[in-house]
Amino acid sequence: MSSPSKRKGNTFEREVVNQAKEFGLTAIRAYASNGKSLGEAEDVDVKLQGLKGQCKRRKRIAKWLKPPESCDIALVREDRGETYVIIEYGDFLEMVAYMKDLHNNGGPVKKFTMFDDK
Repeated sequence: MSSPSKRKGNTFEREVVNQAKEFGLTAIRAYASNGKSLGEAEDVDVKLQGLKGQCKRRKRIAKWLKPPESCDIALVREDRGETYVIIEYGDFLEMVAYMKDLHNNGGPVKKFTMFDDK
């Protein structure tokens, strides 16, 4: 029997994949949360429409990371580092599904190989 923490993580990974599939996106969970089973780095937990993701579920997320109710996204960057966008997962899935639809219908989103179902 796996630990409660491992079960919680596995459940979250399955939720992430199932939600993506509800949006018509290609999604797969790495067997045993090991990306090597997908031919990827060990820390890849899921692949969503070609995007590699690592799933982390915590009891609490730092309040400063979450977008305030008045905003759609939060942007964060460490000094001399890259900028990252924090967005609700449902909004992200809508955006990716919309871009996939544009790509599949000859729209302007042609340079992203993530939309070629893998």
